[in-house]
Amino acid sequence: MNPLLRMLLTVLFPLVWIGAVAFSIALVVIDALCWPFVAAIRRQPLDEPPKSRNASIVVLNWNGIDFLRDLLPSLRVAVAQCPGDHEVIIVDNGSDDGSADFVAREHAWTVLVRVPENRFFIRGNRAGVEHATRDILVFLNNDMRVEADFLVELLRPFGKGDLFAVSSRIEMQGHRAETGLARCFVRRGELRLLQVAGVLGDARAPMWAGGGSSAFDRRKYDAIGGFEDLYEPCYVEDVSLSWQAWRRGWRCEYAHNSVVHHAHRGTSSRVFSRSRLERLNWRNTELFFIRGVTDPRLVLVHGLWFGWNLRKRARTLGLSIADGVLASLSVISRLGSAIRARESARRCYRRSDSDLFRDLTETQ
Repeated sequence: MNPLLRMLLTVLFPLVWIGAVAFSIALVVIDALCWPFVAAIRRQPLDEPPKSRNASIVVLNWNGIDFLRDLLPSLRVAVAQCPGDHEVIIVDNGSDDGSADFVAREHAWTVLVRVPENRFFIRGNRAGVEHATRDILVFLNNDMRVEADFLVELLRPFGKGDLFAVSSRIEMQGHRAETGLARCFVRRGELRLLQVAGVLGDARAPMWAGGGSSAFDRRKYDAIGGFEDLYEPCYVEDVSLSWQAWRRGWRCEYAHNSVVHHAHRGTSSRVFSRSRLERLNWRNTELFFIRGVTDPRLVLVHGLWFGWNLRKRARTLGLSIADGVLASLSVISRLGSAIRARESARRCYRRSDSDLFRDLTETQ
């Protein structure tokens, strides 16, 4: 970052904090004003299981020919071992390393969708969903390798009317940074997203089903609207999708015996720098809070502690205050979309924020 820009952003820090407090108050007022209209058009979400356990498995790829050489043979075994009529859709996001030709030549058993340019995670996966024809959607990152019973165990829980998604167990290469059992905690108004180690028979529910290693009920996915453009190009879209499901009274489950091996950020780290990835994650976490958390107390506390949490989070991530301010300011251009989505979704909610945070929070 340019030193002059860094200094300017640091100077803006107090104004950003004051702005966050003012915005949180305004958001509570907007919620109160919209509530009569929301109450008048309340909608009851549909609690029905998918018609079958047949799955469309969407794999998003960009210049990942070496990843695909590991993933596709293991995935073919997993699909063959799982009863049902499944399909594997490879979305090639404008690769120039021969990935698409490799898939067409060596793995004609898959459905190949060629996208002319890199649409990144959200719009790339949407291209795959548009070609999907089965009742369950499975999203897999290309930098994965799956165990033979991955699909059998992932689809096993489906059949319950309130089940939205099932998350696989993720085994990481190197240090353990991701597990599939995703939880959270809220402290001083800040939402922290966690990955905790699961065990066989774990009764804890994941807060969200990861967008690169989970299965989703297609009808419920479509009812919510899928991965939202609000979070373009990537990150936190799966958290927001699952949160909207939880608020509607649906559930996510963790399947410990459905195992994937993951090279974390194997693709995204080749597109974005580390600081850019962290700022994207930071920005989208703030957007998620605006989009989905409607408890007035939590909203106000979030604003009041915003500056404190910004400094602490920047230090934890090894970033500067200027990076935090930049990530926070980048939220502004998407505020209108976040607020409109927030007010529209409230008509479908059956569970409160505080209720869900109590069930999905990990003790810290």
